[in-house]
Amino acid sequence: MGTIFSAFIDVTLMLVNFLNPQDYISQIVLLLISCVVVAFGVFLEIKTEIVYLPPDGIIVAISTVLKKEFGKVKPFVDTTMVIIAAALSIAFLGYLVGVREGTIISALIIGPIVRILKKYLDSYVDLLIS
Repeated sequence: MGTIFSAFIDVTLMLVNFLNPQDYISQIVLLLISCVVVAFGVFLEIKTEIVYLPPDGIIVAISTVLKKEFGKVKPFVDTTMVIIAAALSIAFLGYLVGVREGTIISALIIGPIVRILKKYLDSYVDLLIS
């Protein structure tokens, strides 16, 4: 599954390589659009229950054990992973690399977007997959 997912990332990068926002506002807008696209993919992944990518599988396991909705658990797990990544970066490299505001924004909003998509698209996806 990871190989297929990676292939889709490569194809998508080829399709959108013309996008190169220069100013900060355009970069943030593109980030927010990307978060919606990623959240839609995560929503479909969780809804179909076929196979999970490892980070989402961890969140599914935690949400199942805690009996909490996936979209409510995801921001906490993602934020924890971002904090760990930042701490390891500082510990091993001596400075922060790879974690900026986009990473933090994504960690915080993808879960709530999944919840919104679930609320509005759940019945439509049920029709498609049944």
